[in-house]
Amino acid sequence: MSNNTATPGNHPARSALLDALPLSLLVGLLALWWLGWPGLANSDGEHPPLKPVSVETSEGLDSLFMELDYAWPADRVPAIAVRGFPADLADIQPEDRKRLFFKALLPMVLAENARIAEQQAQLMQALGQDLTEQRRRNIINRLAAAYGVEGAPRDPNTIAELQRRVQPVPVELVLAQAAQESGWGTSRFAQEGHNLFGQWTWSAEAGLRPARRDEGARHFVRAFDSPRDSVRAYMHNLNTHRAYAHFRTLRARAVQNNRPMTPSTMTAGLRQYSERGWDYVREVRGLIESEALQRAVARAELEPLREPRRSALAAY
Repeated sequence: MSNNTATPGNHPARSALLDALPLSLLVGLLALWWLGWPGLANSDGEHPPLKPVSVETSEGLDSLFMELDYAWPADRVPAIAVRGFPADLADIQPEDRKRLFFKALLPMVLAENARIAEQQAQLMQALGQDLTEQRRRNIINRLAAAYGVEGAPRDPNTIAELQRRVQPVPVELVLAQAAQESGWGTSRFAQEGHNLFGQWTWSAEAGLRPARRDEGARHFVRAFDSPRDSVRAYMHNLNTHRAYAHFRTLRARAVQNNRPMTPSTMTAGLRQYSERGWDYVREVRGLIESEALQRAVARAELEPLREPRRSALAAY
């Protein structure tokens, strides 16, 4: 279970490219990329938009992916968001379950990382010379409030902490932890509460009571409106909670040195994610390696839905 109040981190070369672009141009391109996506009116209303789909069975989910020409390992990733995971995932062959789970989750992970990358671009612009002082302060204050950073907007400590926090999370780490925490989408909390990362809450109205809760324990497992909400909360957790400060330091160091985070590096800061400590870290690290997740998502890019793929979703 996680500690809660829960560019691209594994693509430093891409981050270096972002750094080289004029800041105003970068923010403009990101805005145009989002607004220009087809089917925006039929999206989930989030940013960037994904088309919500409902699939009741694993066979139906597999058929949908085939219609969308969506393969694993991933390359072109359709901009869809499952409303939930099929209840019969537990009944199919393990390798099929893994493949369907990763493919269903990946578009939401890429979309949330894209949202964070836009915030990162806004921060970069605020640190440049293209904006008025008031506009720079507004951006920094807004991001500081969102990421729980205290301090004056032009204080170097405030800026340094924001730069550590406003960064995408390695995709393979998200996939591995979701698989570990949700039993590949089959757990009660994943099925009933769309909770893929074991996040807790202290509010009975906001969560599900664990069937086996220690005497005197008062926590609940948080329930979400959608799997995408769970992904967003998990990323925010890693990017803000004090328990994961070491993870953020290791990520910043990798980006600064222009090198990808290895499975060992990206998991080293997660000892406090579970009461099982280093045993948990080793399991997540082993899952990244055994499922070859770094290779599987190395070329994954979120792709807008255009015809005829968009028409293929009419039944979902």
